[in-house]
Order: sequence, then structure tokens, then C-alpha cells
Amino acid sequence: MVDAFLTHFGLKHSYINELNPIMEGVYNANPLFFLFIKLSFSVVLYLFVLYKKVPRSALIMGLILLASAFYSLALAVHLSWIILVLV
Repeated sequence: MVDAFLTHFGLKHSYINELNPIMEGVYNANPLFFLFIKLSFSVVLYLFVLYKKVPRSALIMGLILLASAFYSLALAVHLSWIILVLV
């Protein structure tokens, strides 16, 4: 959810560019729909954890680890540009 709001803020104020071409197209077409999609992903992931329905296959676990790594990297990038903007 933090990623959604930080990305929206950065795009709205032209501090960053969306690197995902599909999400860039969505944002350019409708920023509220962009936020809806990003927040929906967070809600779905939260529900998986809440109801303990996370699939246990090696493929799914690998994808979860990869997604976690990318989101961690994205948050680090967001924090770095926030620091640069504030300084």
C-alpha cells in the first residue's frame, strides 16, 4: 500500500517515472484506477496471509520471494528519491 501512494505521489509531481509500461499506461489513462489496481494487489496478498491460504508449491514460494525482493527494492528507491526531494 505504501508503494501505491508513494508511486502515485512521485508520478503526480514528476519526481519519478513508472518503469512498468503496463502500469504507466494505466496511470496515464486514469490515476485512480492505477491506485485501485495497486491497492487491490495489497488487499489480495493480505487476505492470503490472513486466511493462511498461501500456496506451498516451490514455484509459488519462489515467486513470492522474487516479488518481495522487487517490492523491497522499489521501496528503497522511493525512500531515496523522497530524501533527495526533501533535501
